[in-house]
Amino acid sequence: MAMPSKSLQTGFASALLVALSLLIFGNLLATGADVFVKIFSSSSGVYQYLFLRQATLFLLIAPFFFLQPQEKRRLTNTKVHVFRGVLTCIGGGCVVLALTTMTLAAANVVFYAAPVLTMLFARIWLAEQLKTHRIICVVSCFIGVVVALRPEGFGLGAVAAFVAAICIAFYNLTVRFVDKEVSNTSVMFWGCVMSLPILAAASIWQWQEASWSLLYLVVGSTLCLAGYQLCSVLAYRNAEAGAITIAEYSGLLFAAALGWLWFDEKLDFALAMGIALIILPMMLHTRFESKQSKRMVEADNTLV
Repeated sequence: MAMPSKSLQTGFASALLVALSLLIFGNLLATGADVFVKIFSSSSGVYQYLFLRQATLFLLIAPFFFLQPQEKRRLTNTKVHVFRGVLTCIGGGCVVLALTTMTLAAANVVFYAAPVLTMLFARIWLAEQLKTHRIICVVSCFIGVVVALRPEGFGLGAVAAFVAAICIAFYNLTVRFVDKEVSNTSVMFWGCVMSLPILAAASIWQWQEASWSLLYLVVGSTLCLAGYQLCSVLAYRNAEAGAITIAEYSGLLFAAALGWLWFDEKLDFALAMGIALIILPMMLHTRFESKQSKRMVEADNTLV
């Protein structure tokens, strides 16, 4: 029985590590999309940009979608895909508003309420166990968000960022309601399709002329967000949400670094303290989850 136990332990640990790595890399890409928005947002209306971004994403995904077998492409759980499309419209608009009225780091501080909400919603919706160490990590991370933002940072932009965080949390979790037989490409494709009609209608009243800046904004942010969405779908479909969602906070480091490099944003003591309260629990959480998964496998093998 020793060999199967060791093999299963390795499998659990590897799956968790892969999921965490995917989320970290995905958040680097997501921060890259924020940079594109912050640089080029004045070249487009909010919903014009979102419509063109989703249309470009559709063109990128469509060839891979139609190359799949019929059973992988079928539309199931239609209401879930429609809901994810609506979340894209609402959350996307709020993200743009937050990024254009706040610093990159401050906006992302609020965006990273999403992992806290993901963990809480996972407890409510999916009956995932809210373990003590996860609660400690969530509380510490939330305190970090408040410390980094500071009272003077609260305003319309912060409200928009918090609404975006709610949308991100629901977007991450709703993928669990999609049939396992449906491929990751199809999940992204149908979510994109459902958002396009709404965004097209909303973009009409603020449409602007095409420009090179608009092209850079749409193509750059689309590639970054497509990478993030793929990483997110792969991660959340193959690991327990509560075990990996803390890795979403890695994007806050990327936001602080890129804000400093591109926009000359200051990294003061409050921001550094807030980031520390976010990142350190993430590291401890990852180590604890890895050890716990190994103990669970050992216990199961003992019973067998």
